[in-house]
Amino acid sequence: MRDLLSVSASATQSYKRALNAVQTNISNLNTEGYSRQKVSITSTGESHTTLTRAHDSFAEGALRSANSSLEFEQPATDYARRLLNLVGSESGSLTTAFDQFFSSAKQLAANPSSASSRQDFLSNAGYLTARVNAVASELQEISADNNAEVEYRINQLNGFSSQLAVVNEELADFSGANVPPALLDKRDLVLMKMSGLAKIDVTISEKGLASVSLASPNGSVALVRNTESKTLSVSPVTGKKNMQQIKYIGGAGVSADLTTVTGGSIGGLLSAKSSIIDPLVSKLNSMTQTLATRLNEQHAQGMSSLGVVGANMFSLGSDTNYAENFTLALTSSDQIAAAGRLKIAPGASNSENLRATLSYGENASWGGTVEGSFTITFSSPTAYSVTTGGVTTNYTGFNVNNGIVIGDVKVNFDRVPAASDTFAVTSNTNGIGDNSNITRISEISEESIFESKKLRDFYINEIGKVSSFNNLSKMSAEAKQAVYDNAMTAKDKISGVNLDEEAADLIRLQQAYMATAKAMQTASDIFQQLLRIGI
Repeated sequence: MRDLLSVSASATQSYKRALNAVQTNISNLNTEGYSRQKVSITSTGESHTTLTRAHDSFAEGALRSANSSLEFEQPATDYARRLLNLVGSESGSLTTAFDQFFSSAKQLAANPSSASSRQDFLSNAGYLTARVNAVASELQEISADNNAEVEYRINQLNGFSSQLAVVNEELADFSGANVPPALLDKRDLVLMKMSGLAKIDVTISEKGLASVSLASPNGSVALVRNTESKTLSVSPVTGKKNMQQIKYIGGAGVSADLTTVTGGSIGGLLSAKSSIIDPLVSKLNSMTQTLATRLNEQHAQGMSSLGVVGANMFSLGSDTNYAENFTLALTSSDQIAAAGRLKIAPGASNSENLRATLSYGENASWGGTVEGSFTITFSSPTAYSVTTGGVTTNYTGFNVNNGIVIGDVKVNFDRVPAASDTFAVTSNTNGIGDNSNITRISEISEESIFESKKLRDFYINEIGKVSSFNNLSKMSAEAKQAVYDNAMTAKDKISGVNLDEEAADLIRLQQAYMATAKAMQTASDIFQQLLRIGI
């Protein structure tokens, strides 16, 4: 009877533990990282129980990899969307500022003596600088936000590394077969969180201790080795605005620069920075530098109504952040060099319908002064003379395609002059009523000087790059979401809690528990009866 009683009692306790496991499973249905627990009951005269968790290391590793890949895509779509909202929207785009500036230049060219047209051109030049400054400032703000998020995620990764080292210490106190399932779940949850921040390589020891290193190309960067953890840090790059470097803090405080971090949200943030944010900042700066340099070059060739030549229209500041430093150098409409610094007048008896124009910029060492007056007289279609200050010099070999260059000035002809045709070039005093320079300024928008593209086309092309990146990121995120969902489903089939299964187990175990309890009660009653009759 005593054997029957002890066997029944042992079985009752075993089924009670199994029932507790089922109840624990049901109560943790929605607990993150929880793996279904199960109790194995063996009997060799007495019942013995072993508490284990439903787990598959391959499914867990596949889910970590899918999680790292999925989290990589989110920053790309987030920052691409912010950039598109900035540079691609009607309110934020620079195309309106470009169009207004060059349109007002054309209007001034049509009426160079108009005070209102001059003021309108000056206002639109100021609006252009203000819009470029605003876009540049917001780009730098986006870049700074990216840096701050990288630092935050790095600190999170450091925190998880420390947590894992503590979990490893706890795991080291158990033998491999007696580790509490909850502790293993805690280890795997920390690993999953780490994989969401960066792609990691994980190795598990016989005792269940996890060692973690960053995936290629940083395989030598060990974040956790048994019970010891290392950290990453972020530091600014000297002399480069909103640029930072990730460092690995190894043994004895020795640090090493990391070229990049792959996978996870940290990798995604770094990829977004290097793929779209930094290139867009660089392109905006180079576009602004090219535009300002070309406009200044052309403006300096003209003359203002104050008789000033060689003045810049814009300033770019002293560092390479050209777009942020882009300012209007003109403070008055009188300073606009709309006119050419010289004017050309054909002789009264010249051939009809012959047009001559002036252009500048032929002499890189031009000193910013107005050239002296001179007269060109043709003796034949290929020979001419130039008279300056009473001194005449004869030339031969005239080619209408090359024109005539005198110092910094070039005289252009729309057809070959005839013998005896003359042209008098004199100072364009006060530059009023002449539109030659502002006309050339208005034509800069059609020059293919922005990486062999026109200004508007160049800007729209850069917006297109961001848009394409955004679309590709969305498609990639959708594909990786499907991979992640499949990996999660595969893991849940093994480790997830199924209420239908738990309910069936609950009924079965309750019945078994009640049966063993009844057997134990029966054995006790028989034993008591035997005692009464003295057997």
